[in-house]
Amino acid sequence: MATIIDIKEEIALQVKDFEYTYAGADAPSVKKLNMPIAKNSITALIGPSGCGKTTLLRSFNRMHDLYPGNKYAGEILFKNRNILDKNEDLIHLRTQIGMIFQKPTAFPMSIFDNVAYGLRLQGIKNKTELQDRVEKSLQNAAIWKEVKDRLKHDANGLSGGQQQRLCIARAIAVEPEVLLFDEPTSALDPISTAGIEELVVELKEKVSIIIVTHNMQQAARVSDYTGFMYLGELIELGVTENMFVTPTEKLTEEYITGKFG
Repeated sequence: MATIIDIKEEIALQVKDFEYTYAGADAPSVKKLNMPIAKNSITALIGPSGCGKTTLLRSFNRMHDLYPGNKYAGEILFKNRNILDKNEDLIHLRTQIGMIFQKPTAFPMSIFDNVAYGLRLQGIKNKTELQDRVEKSLQNAAIWKEVKDRLKHDANGLSGGQQQRLCIARAIAVEPEVLLFDEPTSALDPISTAGIEELVVELKEKVSIIIVTHNMQQAARVSDYTGFMYLGELIELGVTENMFVTPTEKLTEEYITGKFG
């Protein structure tokens, strides 16, 4: 039975008895998991490799549906609906719950077109509106000053840290309510990492954030809540500061103090 803090804030996502099984697997990778995700907060998911963190994260916007044969069970409630329902509109869902991957994935097109891509998919064609939304997104992703004079240049000419901020700009351009970050700084240098962490903290004013990280110091620096996962189960979810100083569960304490991992 997991130890889960009673969250006082409004809830962005509620996970209920959630299980996920990969195609061909005999047992679920995530087992009977229950957890709330607080709105306009940062929730970090930590735990050893293979514990189910990324599997859970990718379930929040149904990324697993890109591969056949995987099975969901239970519920993930978002805006009073179960997003695991077979009739869920996945394109619409992924504009509401966006994702930033471990490796920056700039599209092979201009900086401007990268950010405008999702807006055009939404049917926005007015040039002035597109320009305004692109500029606003690049500003909110703290990269506008660096790229404003080269919006027509190939996005792949940017550095790794710049490409990751561009991916964040692209994600927030369509005004999501939740952003999922999967090890967003693991491929970046320390200066770029610090910039992304600062940006993530600023973004929580506009969106609810879930971040998977192997870096416990990063979780301690940026998150409001931390969930510790082990062998596909949530062991503990609590206020980050308390979790790292006085965890409730012995297993959490052993992981945080480096006794295993």
